Formats: sequence, structure tokens, C-alpha cells
Amino acid sequence: MRLPLTVLRPAPTELPLDRQEVLRYLGYRPGVTHLADRHDVLVDQGIALAVAAAAPAVSLGYCGIIVNDGEVLTRVPGLMWRSRALSRLLRGGVGVSLVAATLGPGIDALAARLFAEEEYALATVVDAAGSALVQGLARCAHAYLHEQIQGLTLTPLFGPGYGDWDVHDQLALVAEAGGPAIGLTTTETCYVQPQKSLVGVIGWIAPGGRRRVPTTGCDLCQMKECHYRHRGAETG
Repeated sequence: MRLPLTVLRPAPTELPLDRQEVLRYLGYRPGVTHLADRHDVLVDQGIALAVAAAAPAVSLGYCGIIVNDGEVLTRVPGLMWRSRALSRLLRGGVGVSLVAATLGPGIDALAARLFAEEEYALATVVDAAGSALVQGLARCAHAYLHEQIQGLTLTPLFGPGYGDWDVHDQLALVAEAGGPAIGLTTTETCYVQPQKSLVGVIGWIAPGGRRRVPTTGCDLCQMKECHYRHRGAETG
């Protein structure tokens, strides 16, 4: 069974990109890390190069779900997930959008070339900007879905490898979400290719299905000291 898919290809310049998020990926700590003028110029240069190299694409498929304690059953034969974090996220859910999102191979190739040319600092900024851009692409997918539904609440994107969700579930999820249609694949060891890609689900929560829907995936993760954590996220 193959789900009907919707493919979006926004322009790179349409993706929301928070410069502070790029700095966060680079390890910048407000009030602690000092940025000289030359560093600001380097960050802006790396962001511009990453945007120019990006070829964003998102594939979306929808399926109904049944949520039990610790597992999520889907209406797709053979597709189910065991994860307490995921089942908590989708509690009260009626379905999920399967999401495969990628910026294409351009940013990976650019960063590799810059590293080969010993432009290490610029390559690192390009890589960080790519990570921020793919998060922006996920937000674009979320905004698109929000426009398509009425009376339901959407959860944040949550994917295999988050919390206790087995990363090996990524293999089937990429296929069902239409990853190959946008050039997104996985290796046998569950790495996504191109690297600046995301795979996961966005839950559709029915009215009154729960009191609070987490605002980020970090709300469900217990790794409080994670370098990439959005500070202020709750856990539990």
C-alpha cells in the first residue's frame, strides 16, 4: 500500500532561518561567547552560501492511527511504532502526516569542498546554516498542514531517534513518506542522505483530545544537557 503524497518545493529564500539558531549550532552561548566583526561577516557569508546551495523539497503522506500505551498502530498494513515518547505525543490523535524533507545534496557537497580547500571555519558555518535551514523547511511543512486542516491541533515534528523511538523505524518511514520521490534515502545504518534532511511524523490531535500539545520535540526528551536543545522546553 502506498499513501497518496503531496510534494512541496519552496524556494530556499522562503525558508524561515533564525541567525541565532545558526549560532546555536556553532556552539555560541549568549553572554559567554564573544563574536568579533570578522566572525559576524563569516557567519553571514556561510548562511548566504548555504541558502544558494539548497534545493528544498518536502513529501507528505497522511494515515490514520490508533494510539496505545507505548505503541502507535497505523492504518498502513505492517506499519507500527513502539515508543512511549511518541505515544505520549500522539495521545488523542486521529492521524499523522508522514514527513520527508531535504535540502538536497548541494549543501553537503559545498561543505565537503570547503573542507577540502581547508576553509574549515566557513565550511563549519555552512554546515550549521544547513541544519538551521532544514529546521526551517520542517516549519514550512507544518505551516502548510496548518492551512489544510480545521478544528484539529498539530504536534511538532517527531522522528525516529528522538527519545525512545528506535532509529531503525526510519527505513520504513522514509519509504512510506515518499522520500525517494524527493531524492531522500537512508543507509542500512539509518543515516539519511542527503545529510541535511529530516524524517518524522506530525500528529493530528482531535479537539479535546488532550490538555496540552508540546511545542517542540524537546518537550518529550529527557536529555536536558543536549547541545542542540531548545532552552525553555519542558520535559516529562
